[in-house]
Amino acid sequence: MKRFPLLKTLSMPDFMTDPDRLTEKKIVVDRKLLADFEDRLDPAFPEKSGIPPTILGYGEISSSFVIAQMPDIAFKRMPPFPGRDTAEEYRRIVDLYCRHLKEDCGVKVLPHTTHRIENRFGEHIVYVAQPRLETETIGNIRLKHKDSRYIAEMVDRVADRILAVGRKNRDGSGLSIGIDGQISNWCFPGETFPLEEPLYFDITTPLFRVNGSEQLDVRVFLKSIPSGLVWLVKWKFLQEILDRYYDTRQVLIDLAANFHKEGRQDMIDEAIALINGKVGRVGLAPPVASLTRDEVDSYYKNDAFMWALLLRLRRADRFICTRLLRRRYNFILPGKIER
Repeated sequence: MKRFPLLKTLSMPDFMTDPDRLTEKKIVVDRKLLADFEDRLDPAFPEKSGIPPTILGYGEISSSFVIAQMPDIAFKRMPPFPGRDTAEEYRRIVDLYCRHLKEDCGVKVLPHTTHRIENRFGEHIVYVAQPRLETETIGNIRLKHKDSRYIAEMVDRVADRILAVGRKNRDGSGLSIGIDGQISNWCFPGETFPLEEPLYFDITTPLFRVNGSEQLDVRVFLKSIPSGLVWLVKWKFLQEILDRYYDTRQVLIDLAANFHKEGRQDMIDEAIALINGKVGRVGLAPPVASLTRDEVDSYYKNDAFMWALLLRLRRADRFICTRLLRRRYNFILPGKIER
């Protein structure tokens, strides 16, 4: 499903900026505290929880947050799993996905740990933990505030990693890897040129296929869709959404289209030119056709409409569930997302 970025950051204190320190950072999670947090969490209204989390940022699907007693760790809470086995299988798939990105594609990935919690409702919840990052190193923040030279290098580095994934998907091994290449899913630790390799941290939707078979059971993410719409999403949208992340050209279009969301429309034409130049120099077989401004704009318009509509429907579902039916709503929804 579309996007589970671990950090689209609001305001945070300065944390680590050295990429080697980030990749070697040990994540120490107080599991007793995490279990207590889960038991006292109100997902529908997290600010009313027994241990209120501090929201770090919003993605289209959910939010990343910090627990005050563990201030250097960013958490993402996944939707409830049907049982222990499916939760453990998800944890295994996340680990494999990160390994494939690193070992098969040369993508630097931010460290992570996963933690399964069985809460007081008997639900199996998986938390993904990663080092909390310095605000200014996140790609979308860099994009808003850096000059054209810095942004050009950002695009070059990310496009290079996307094309590395594309080469892997074409090597005949039977392994295909999906990636969400949006600039907001990368950390750029360095300030000087040439830039350090960016670190990818959007690992909570670990998409990869073996001989065409999806290894992630994506049905778990349909649980947050209003029940009356699950059939429509599965029938009309799900496969198309999943396929995007394996299609190198679609991932590159999404990279350029993301400039709309981040308010850098002034850089879209330059980004497209940089991407097309990179594709031409690297070369893939079969080749990737050049991107055009019209299709980038159209892609963003359609994508923004679809996800904005889905979020409105999920909020309506939360209202019905909590206010009218007085039932537990088990998903942390994003706040306002600027587009």
